[in-house]
Amino acid sequence: MKNIIIILISITTFITNAQSIIVKDFKKNILERWEEDGTDKIEGIYVRSRKLVNCNGLGNCETYNYVDDDDYIISKIYLKNSTNDYLLSKVSNDSVVTLIGTMKEVIGANKYFLSSDTYYFTGLNEKRTFSIDLTNSNELIVEDIIVREGYAKATFSTKYSLVYKPNNLKKQKRKYSGTGFGLFSNGIIATNFHVIDGAETIKVRGINSDFNKTYNAKVLISDKNNDLALIQIDSNSFVALGKIPYTIKTSLADVGENVFVLGYPLRATMGDEIKLTNGITSSRSGYEGDITSYQISAPVQPGNSGGPLFDSKGNLIGIINARHEGAENASYAIKASYLINLIDALARPPSLQTVNSLTNKTLIQQVNVVKEFVYIIETE
Repeated sequence: MKNIIIILISITTFITNAQSIIVKDFKKNILERWEEDGTDKIEGIYVRSRKLVNCNGLGNCETYNYVDDDDYIISKIYLKNSTNDYLLSKVSNDSVVTLIGTMKEVIGANKYFLSSDTYYFTGLNEKRTFSIDLTNSNELIVEDIIVREGYAKATFSTKYSLVYKPNNLKKQKRKYSGTGFGLFSNGIIATNFHVIDGAETIKVRGINSDFNKTYNAKVLISDKNNDLALIQIDSNSFVALGKIPYTIKTSLADVGENVFVLGYPLRATMGDEIKLTNGITSSRSGYEGDITSYQISAPVQPGNSGGPLFDSKGNLIGIINARHEGAENASYAIKASYLINLIDALARPPSLQTVNSLTNKTLIQQVNVVKEFVYIIETE
């Protein structure tokens, strides 16, 4: 059994005005997503019953039993590397309490393991370990061991009983839109693995600035661990991308360097025109200290995934793949050195561009050149 160590963050949002509206909208959005996309085995609305099995310093074990009437919504979300990440939300009339964590399938289809380092609960420093089983009757059985520093330890047995699940367990086909950028004139394009993961068809828009024409593409090679993929235009009408104007910088960017991002976020509301955001490199490491990524202050949105990150000289230094939902202007990009590794893994890797024609240009001039090589990736 593989143990997964993560941090659980407990966030309580107290709702003042329009409390019931917020809670209602929260549930409505989850229900609508389930009806549209389908659900997996663990997703649904649950009620919780909780029992104290044994204790040392936490009161009377024999009488600590209760049933919680509030709804608990367990919903699958998608973060970096397309891992099985879940959002557990307790929904009541006055608050939405959110527990963000990762539950990995490790034994068959019904066994989950979840372990946690220290987090805070009612103001006390606690170390908690969870082991979670999904039974055949769709009940989650949780053993919750709590250690409070210096004076208390307890084991709880908690049961989450399913009270609502949509009928469509099978995932429906879902259209997805991301971003990609040219690497070689022969039609090889870089994007994120999670953009093309599971896709039956891949289409590219924006070749030679023509957004009315789509080209079919195929996956050449992918790297799930680092969330990278190389695709190639696969169409008889395709000619060439043109000479790539930028080079790939593999040395580490410094904290505080000016950077900019190009991509096609939220096309349904923002439209198909390419979007520019800029900022600085905030850190040489990403989420939870991930050394494969940079943290940047340039804002990104869904649809930016797979887009290029450039420094002020027009060097490609990263590939956008995530943002931090709980922080302002905290986005993440995979370092370009990992893209080089993927290119080198091709059976016959083409030669990369060695001359950067963007170095002495202004930001406006750089964008006008680069946007010709940044494309919309559509998958189904």
